[in-house]
Amino acid sequence: MSKNGRNRNKRKGPARKGSPAARGSSPASLSSFRAGRAVDSLAPAFVRWFDDGAPGAAAAALDCLAAIESVMGRYMDRVAAADLTGLDPVILAEALAADLASPAGDEDDDRGEFVVAAVHGFVDFLADTDRWSGSAEQLADVAELLNALMGETNEWALVDVPVISDEDALKVFSKLPLIRRTTALLQWMGDAKPVTATGALRTKDIENAAACFGLEVRGGPKQAGGPEAGDGGSEKPVPTVRSMYEVQLLAQVWEALARTDLIKIGPTKAEPTEATAVFQAGSTPDRLEELAFFVEQFLSASVLGYDAEQPWEVLVAATVASMLLAAASEDPPRTGTILDPRKGASAEERATVESLKAAAMHQLEALAEQGILSIDTHFRVPPALVRCIATTYEDATVLEDLGLLDLPDFDLDSEDA
Repeated sequence: MSKNGRNRNKRKGPARKGSPAARGSSPASLSSFRAGRAVDSLAPAFVRWFDDGAPGAAAAALDCLAAIESVMGRYMDRVAAADLTGLDPVILAEALAADLASPAGDEDDDRGEFVVAAVHGFVDFLADTDRWSGSAEQLADVAELLNALMGETNEWALVDVPVISDEDALKVFSKLPLIRRTTALLQWMGDAKPVTATGALRTKDIENAAACFGLEVRGGPKQAGGPEAGDGGSEKPVPTVRSMYEVQLLAQVWEALARTDLIKIGPTKAEPTEATAVFQAGSTPDRLEELAFFVEQFLSASVLGYDAEQPWEVLVAATVASMLLAAASEDPPRTGTILDPRKGASAEERATVESLKAAAMHQLEALAEQGILSIDTHFRVPPALVRCIATTYEDATVLEDLGLLDLPDFDLDSEDA
């Protein structure tokens, strides 16, 4: 499904009188003619990609195409190629600079924002529809340029997302235990499975659903003194649960599937959607997009699904998120440095920190079991998954909600590590 491209352009709004689309492109020239033909050949597909059914979406797509054609006319002044599917970032920067320098009265800022957003949408379209013909590094450079022009650079970034080809990234994602087990769940669901009024799987289906993740649980009336269902391996005797939501890993995956529209949960049944086929066997860029989106939503459901009214849950989530961000950096933390009490802490404070460390470590080990990170001498996130960590946690609002912009009571890295 979409992600940023269409929304980025829609929030700029359709062109008004005096907007770049209304003013037209540069004076007619051979380059303008070539650009017009190249853009026209992609226009129908671009409009289909852009139009998600929202009011005015198709008209907004045409406004964007007019702005794109103007920039591409200037771009083709500088290149001999007639193709616009592998843009050179340096030449594109020159073309944008020349286009944005055109006088536009009091609307310079709005015009510049619209033009850059339109071009960004065009590049997103090329990438999303597998039309990009340049290298992955070239695409990353173009995206970085456009993000910078739109003011979307993150100068306080905690991690650098490495550039990895779609093919290599897909190999990593497709082998994740999380993805393989989720695929098994989707295959087990078949065309549909009945659900309760709360959208959960029925009690009698919990055992088979949990088995897809290597978990042994039984659905049924709670047995006095029986073991609790967790997110790890089996226990003896097999724990009994009354609801799917008591099986933490299954509940988290179920929520992520719903968030990503991989399943549609109705009043009486849950069924896979068309996106499920892409998730399992789509083209490289489309499948990678679905897998990465699912992992991001799983990370959100599993770590950020805390009760904001419960300080202890917030502290655990903050610790796990901070460790994942550190594990995704070029200087991953050692496993012995997950948390240390502040200097001069009382025995009670030290006991609290140890309890917090144990709870956080339990979550980190559960994520490691799904392939999200490795735990040996250090905590490390596989390079291909760094994008998911950054997208999920490297956000000012998330960090502020977790209190990670200021942690006075703890040091996340031990001085004597």
